[in-house]
Amino acid sequence: MARAAEAAHAAARAPFTVALTCDVALTGASGALGGATLRRLVADGTRVRALVRRIPAAPVAGVDYVFGDLGDPDAVDRLVAGARRVIHVGAATRGGWRDHQVGTIVGTQNVIDSCRRHGVAQLVHISSMSVIDWAGSSAGEPVSETTALEPRAEERGAYTRAKLEAEQRVTDAVARGLPAVILRPGQIFGGGIPLINGAVARAARGRWLVLGDGTLTLPLVYIDDVVDAIVAAVDRGLTGGEVIQLVDRDLLTQREVLDRAGGGRRVVRVPRPLLFALGKLSELPLALVGRSSPVALYRLRSALARLRFESDRAARLLDWTPRVGVREGIRRETAGA
Repeated sequence: MARAAEAAHAAARAPFTVALTCDVALTGASGALGGATLRRLVADGTRVRALVRRIPAAPVAGVDYVFGDLGDPDAVDRLVAGARRVIHVGAATRGGWRDHQVGTIVGTQNVIDSCRRHGVAQLVHISSMSVIDWAGSSAGEPVSETTALEPRAEERGAYTRAKLEAEQRVTDAVARGLPAVILRPGQIFGGGIPLINGAVARAARGRWLVLGDGTLTLPLVYIDDVVDAIVAAVDRGLTGGEVIQLVDRDLLTQREVLDRAGGGRRVVRVPRPLLFALGKLSELPLALVGRSSPVALYRLRSALARLRFESDRAARLLDWTPRVGVREGIRRETAGA
């Protein structure tokens, strides 16, 4: 039965051929941002090869599909061989540390190794603003590309820890000659990525539960605007290890987002002192059983840090300003709800 299933799977993949060369090799094509990037590239006439785990339900015409996952160096090498540029969007977004370690860190190392082996002209690495030291960056200075990196990543959680190590591996590779640029999007929404997540509010019995007083500024950026920045990075051929933050200049607070997209639900706010006290109390009992608290004090202080954001480097190096913008993005998403 196993052999029959494997044969059927191979037969289903057989029609998907791969050309020897392509303009762009793309990871993360099955996700929201990777999928949006794929469609934009194809619309622009770019020859794209995409790494996917399984046969797409609706394959994009003209795309060469390579089957496998980021943790498999052979699959990544099949993706990268013959590609002029690589856009690395793929990463683990859920699961435990092992999932993030393989999907994000090992996957990124596999991409780096293949880019070196095949002499690609450019790697565009999609990182995250979660790699920044949020808890230590609330002293009035705006969060920018020069802000210190997270010094206690293990306490921030698996996603931050893995994204930070992956970015550092790209930075180290650049120092050894890899032509790459690093983009750090803020809180992406749209295209299937929800606007209201834990950073804004949590749904609880038909209400919105907000951690704090609702006045935290959010580093929002609409998905189409992130794709614009990715395409601009490719078009401009940035390869010097530039780190570029992507945040809309129209900064909204939690309260303003809920006013526009909360659907009229009642909002309940949990005071910061109470949150911090509960977070501290949660640490000891979980530590006794060898687990870290998802609401540990340091994580809460990071999540609730009062920050300002800027993206002047994106405007200067990419000539990037949000084409859609946060308010129009919210209108589009709520109109389609």
